[in-house]
Amino acid sequence: MNMKIIAGTVVAGMVLATGAVGAVAAQTATSPTALTEAQAIEIALKEVPGTVQETEFEREDGKEIFEVEIVTADGVEMEVEIDAASGTILEIEQDDDYDDDDDYKKGGNKRAG
Repeated sequence: MNMKIIAGTVVAGMVLATGAVGAVAAQTATSPTALTEAQAIEIALKEVPGTVQETEFEREDGKEIFEVEIVTADGVEMEVEIDAASGTILEIEQDDDYDDDDDYKKGGNKRAG
């Protein structure tokens, strides 16, 4: 009888240990960055005051980055790229009306040329 209790305890311990390892692995996989989206927005707004329109998290050139799109008080659309691991601003540029696919952002028309 004692052998069944010991075996059951060992199996239960193994299941719990496996679950704990899985939880740690899942946490690592879902939070690879040191920076949160809120922190990235805060950094971007310190450099370019305005209203945040969109925030994207993506991998670019092997780096995980946040892209924060901001509209300034005078209506200029700016994009701030921030290194998600360090919080370093990688680039600040005026956002044009064309995206990477040559689609006109506001109207959906292809640009001429």
